[in-house]
Amino acid sequence: MLQIVQWSTSVATVLVAIFGYSDQIRLIFDHQSTSGLSFVMVLLAFFSWTSYTLYGWLHGDKKLFWSNLLGTVFISIILVSFFIF
Repeated sequence: MLQIVQWSTSVATVLVAIFGYSDQIRLIFDHQSTSGLSFVMVLLAFFSWTSYTLYGWLHGDKKLFWSNLLGTVFISIILVSFFIF
């Protein structure tokens, strides 16, 4: 049962990162603006993604590490967009 939960959370995490954040990044660059986004919320999401990435790395949990690293990369792009636009 634990393996099923681990895999399902990893898949859900990857789907959020790929489909949710990539679409947001596309909108930011299409409109050349981050208006409508909360800087505090993106900053908190960045902290959360990096914390889980670090936790997965320290515990040697590859599923947790790699799926959250992907999210960390995407949320980092969104965070940097606040300073570009």
